[in-house]
Amino acid sequence: MTAVRYASEGGIARITIHRPEARNAINDEVVQGMQAAWQRFAQDADDRVAVLHGAGEQAFTSGADLKALPRDIWLAMPNLSVPCDKPIIAAVSGLAVGAGATMVMLADMAVADEDARFVYPEARIGAFAGVMAGFPPRMQYKAGLEWLLTGDPMTAQRAYEIGLVNRLAPHGQALEVAMQVASRIAANAPLVVQAMKSIARRTLPASPTELYYPQHRMLQGIAASADLREGVASFKEKRAPRFSGR
Repeated sequence: MTAVRYASEGGIARITIHRPEARNAINDEVVQGMQAAWQRFAQDADDRVAVLHGAGEQAFTSGADLKALPRDIWLAMPNLSVPCDKPIIAAVSGLAVGAGATMVMLADMAVADEDARFVYPEARIGAFAGVMAGFPPRMQYKAGLEWLLTGDPMTAQRAYEIGLVNRLAPHGQALEVAMQVASRIAANAPLVVQAMKSIARRTLPASPTELYYPQHRMLQGIAASADLREGVASFKEKRAPRFSGR
């Protein structure tokens, strides 16, 4: 059973983090599955809107799996590892912790059950990947900073008040409401929808980490490339390099 499931219907891509036995904690399998899902969504012309949620009602995701810490967790984040002009909606039931809260922040819209909770405990445990530092354009600065620095849980109502969440839904209905919103968007002109998101996102200042990670990945690819090995070999052998672009 895959840790990330992708289903398409009516122009909507439903992306599910499916580790309910672990409260949908993020391990390497989830990271790889999310990266593949974002690539598929960005490239599939039939999918106009994505809805991201977690299996079950306990957690959207409980964050990084402490029993199997993932590498490059940023690759799982919406609108970060894969450029995409199509809208992404997070549907939150239960807990959204750490990297899960970051996913909600980076999504274009969010719907949460009225009893959902948002927790960003990094200040309490001494770990920080940096992506959440880009929160100011996406929620009220003073309220958001208090939430991050204290590590205190935040209610869905408070998340709605400070702009992290668009809509509140009765218990267990966040996914249904998010799908309803997605359906309304999917019925609209896709080129206009994509242009609206593209232009709107360009008005948001990117945090240093949002700029760093994609460039870091590009440089990692160069460092591990066949072209680099060929370049070194050709220098040692005193011949012209034969680059392949791989």
